[in-house]
Amino acid sequence: MQPRSALLVSLALLAVLSSCATAPLAPVGPQPSAVEVTPAAGANVAYAAVEPAAFADFDPSSACTSELWVLVNVYETLTRYAPLGSKDALQPGLSTSWTVSDDGMTWTFNLRKGVKFHDGADFNASAVKRSIERTKHRGQCAAFLLEPISEIQMPDPFTVVFKLAYPAPLDSILASAYSAWIMSPYAAEQDASWFAAGNAAGTGPYQFARYEPGQRLVVQRFDEYWRGWQPDQFDMVVFEMVDDLVAVEQMLRAGQLDYANEVVLSPEQMASLDGVSGLRLDVAPSVTNYVIFLNHRRSPTDDVRVRQALAYSFPYEAVVEHTRLGKGTLAHGAVPSGVWGYDPAPSRYIEDLDRAASLLAQAGYGDGLEIACSYDPPDQVMAELWQANLAKIGVTLRLEPADILIRWDAAKNAPRQAPEAFLFAWSADVVDPYSYLFNMFHSEDQPLWNLGFYSNPAFDALVDQARRLSATDQAAASALYIDAQRMLADSATALFPLEVPELNIIADDIQGFVTNPAYSHLVIWYDVRREQ
Repeated sequence: MQPRSALLVSLALLAVLSSCATAPLAPVGPQPSAVEVTPAAGANVAYAAVEPAAFADFDPSSACTSELWVLVNVYETLTRYAPLGSKDALQPGLSTSWTVSDDGMTWTFNLRKGVKFHDGADFNASAVKRSIERTKHRGQCAAFLLEPISEIQMPDPFTVVFKLAYPAPLDSILASAYSAWIMSPYAAEQDASWFAAGNAAGTGPYQFARYEPGQRLVVQRFDEYWRGWQPDQFDMVVFEMVDDLVAVEQMLRAGQLDYANEVVLSPEQMASLDGVSGLRLDVAPSVTNYVIFLNHRRSPTDDVRVRQALAYSFPYEAVVEHTRLGKGTLAHGAVPSGVWGYDPAPSRYIEDLDRAASLLAQAGYGDGLEIACSYDPPDQVMAELWQANLAKIGVTLRLEPADILIRWDAAKNAPRQAPEAFLFAWSADVVDPYSYLFNMFHSEDQPLWNLGFYSNPAFDALVDQARRLSATDQAAASALYIDAQRMLADSATALFPLEVPELNIIADDIQGFVTNPAYSHLVIWYDVRREQ
């Protein structure tokens, strides 16, 4: 079984489940998370905007969309990705330390003692084993990340040993915001309806307090949280579900919200809010890359000269300037610069229309040609900038905007009829080159996210070998991943226009907010304060 991207299930959940009504909080079994939600006098409360359709699934084994904005404050993982610039890439979470065998096949995690779940149960090795096995067995969202795990042993209550079927960087995998959450033993025995009713039982700083479907979800601090509490931390966080972008903007201007991101605001709205009294625009690097797949299974993009011509035709600098508020950066290649193993060399391709025209003539298209580009409607500006450049060298770019679910399904099911160019953004489930290179470019019998339909056994071998080495020799793995990225550049397999910035609007009096690109738009409310 090959790993599959979390984005697939994320999209499927958005399409299939976002319209499903969920029941209000009801007494289903023990209700450890049902607490009094009326703020005490002087309570410190934060307000964040979320999209109503995002709360499709509160089950930590299968949650794959924006409900993670909430769950990251309720559940925790064994390890955590550190913010960019930190000394170490990973930090302890519910484990205090870990080791790996020389062959990368055995991982031993020492667990934190004195930790309580919201339902009063003790955190221990049994809870870890039960949570991981539950998620792996259910096989939803990014459960494929747990595929290397063949056995979980518990030599004592605070030690967990993972035996793997093949070497894998388990410390990174267990830091993912997808499918790595640890839940209480009671919660692990519940089905999806228990979670959908607004129940939860993690070890995080906040516990579910009230869920009003379509309106708001409230979390309140868990007094027994293992890291303790300071007087200036938030006692409660209210996630307001607002499906009107204008309403979100108005609430921010009125001081009724402390936080909103680019999922619930347009870049133009963010620009207009930057500098408004009481608000600020936060811009940070992300680990998301724009990718334009070029179709290897149909003419004319099955010709490397045509693909190279298209790569030289792209207006890279103009796209950086005129999209994402001008806050993005030029991409290096398939792997963003915030991820280890990226290619530090500048991109092979720059805008060079003369060279593009020459390559087209060599390929027999000196008189021009017509191709199509599929993209999400918000990426219209990028598509139009490329269209204008191509027109200068006699190429007609037919623009085909459509929802990602519609165009993705059509493309993967009919590669030879799929557009010559397919634009979208890729964000990693695990911050590792493998997420980008395997999911988007490894050979597939049945296409999933390799939407350029690239197939190269030599490339596959490099990526597979690097994956096996990544647990024990990251430097050697990195060199192989860089070779693989340069192989993609040699054949102009895809275009990489832009490394995407993360954009957030946040209240001026919120202090300690640090964007962690590994957890895109996931605010850890325990870590921030309101300036008094």
